[in-house]
Amino acid sequence: MPSSAPLVSVVIATYNRSRILAHAIESVRRSTLADWELIVVGDRCTDDTAGVVAAFGDPRVSFVNLAVNAGEQSGPNNEGVARARGEYLAFLNHDDLYFADHLERAIAHLGREAADLVWSPLLVALPTTADDLARRAWRFRLSGVTAGDDYDPRVFVFASAWVMRREFAARVGRWRPARETFVTSSQDWLFRAWRTGARLRMLPTPTVLAVPASARDGSYLDGSREHDCYAAQMRDVPGFRDEALALAALAGEREANRYRFGLALSETLRALVFRPASALALAVGAHPHAPLAALRYGRRGNLVSALRRRTGLRGLRAKGEERD
Repeated sequence: MPSSAPLVSVVIATYNRSRILAHAIESVRRSTLADWELIVVGDRCTDDTAGVVAAFGDPRVSFVNLAVNAGEQSGPNNEGVARARGEYLAFLNHDDLYFADHLERAIAHLGREAADLVWSPLLVALPTTADDLARRAWRFRLSGVTAGDDYDPRVFVFASAWVMRREFAARVGRWRPARETFVTSSQDWLFRAWRTGARLRMLPTPTVLAVPASARDGSYLDGSREHDCYAAQMRDVPGFRDEALALAALAGEREANRYRFGLALSETLRALVFRPASALALAVGAHPHAPLAALRYGRRGNLVSALRRRTGLRGLRAKGEERD
């Protein structure tokens, strides 16, 4: 580890997805801003994650494996933040990828906006078959886009898109465990940050590609073909982001037309329920997604448990624990 403090610390929480993790690490290493440290924190990994990290041979990249499995990302992220030394702090989910200009653009935007935290919209890769992937029939949408440039807690913003001043992270405090919140730990933390009255601003350029496990049944049990494809495109094809943005723009307009033409009845009805429920939640200081999450999933922590079942992570953890 270099002795001098880096400009920015990036934290990746991970559990037993070493092949996909390798793509996330490499995306940080391609950053146009070189003054960073990457802290990879394993949630008591039992696979070859340590070897995959070490194989990069990059002194800016470190790995620590927790002695006790937290079962979700709050524990590893808190450990990573505690180890961070940079003036700025960023997160990257282990199944997401930075475009090369993410850190440089975000830090510059923080300065221009005199903000405590900025985020960028994300290009989200929607699930696709192997055949569609091979013939470039990709599907993308934009996520994390608010009505203006200020943060709105009704909009989900992946932690992979956040860049903040590290002292601000200390002021907001630790990530709360999923069992203590109806929403995910990341959205709970961002909501708490917003409630401090801090300046949270959007960088109006997508600089992160998300391939979310939660959108893919059994994703923890599958291979990494989507990540292999998109990481190669990001590395080798200068126009890939523009192509993905064009596909996302078409998808967005088609979705808007579903509402305009009355073809999205169930979504419209859900919105009619969500608006007053979220307004009431905000009025009493709760996260706007909490009422519907409580209605759908019941107790705190059940949302994350449902996501673990969907991705196959719950069974994978159980098997890993049996081996130890």
